[in-house]
Amino acid sequence: MENLFSLIPFIIIPIVLASFAYFYFGGKNKLPIESGVVPVFQEQAGGRFNGFNLTIPFVRHAVYEGFIVIAYGKTRFKLAFEEIDKVELKRHLFSKGITYHHRSNEVPSSCIVWSTDSDRVIAFLKNNGLNVV
Repeated sequence: MENLFSLIPFIIIPIVLASFAYFYFGGKNKLPIESGVVPVFQEQAGGRFNGFNLTIPFVRHAVYEGFIVIAYGKTRFKLAFEEIDKVELKRHLFSKGITYHHRSNEVPSSCIVWSTDSDRVIAFLKNNGLNVV
C-alpha cells in the first residue's frame, strides 16, 4: 500500500501539467477572423463561463475593432460588438470582472473575464459606442 502512495506524485504531476498546457497553449490558437488583424488589446486573463471558472493565465481575451475574442483550451468565442447589449465592470472577491451581456447563442450566457487592465478595455469599448455600466 505504501508503494501505491509513493506513485501518486508521478500520476498527479503529469495530469496537472497536461491540464495547464491544454488550457494555456490551446487558448493561444486564433480564430480565422483574427488572421492578419492586430488586436487593440490582448491579454492572458481569467474568466467564468456559466459557472466554469479559469484563473489567470488560462483565458485569452483579445479586443479588436468591432469584435472580442475569448479563448481557452480548444474553446474560442467571438462576440461582435452588435451582439453585446451591455458591458459591466464589477468588483468581485479578488479582482474586477468584465461581464459581457450579449445575444449570441454561441457564447455562454454568463461571460465574465478577469482582466488585468479592465479600465483600458472598458474605456475602449465605451469609446466605440457600447453600453458600459
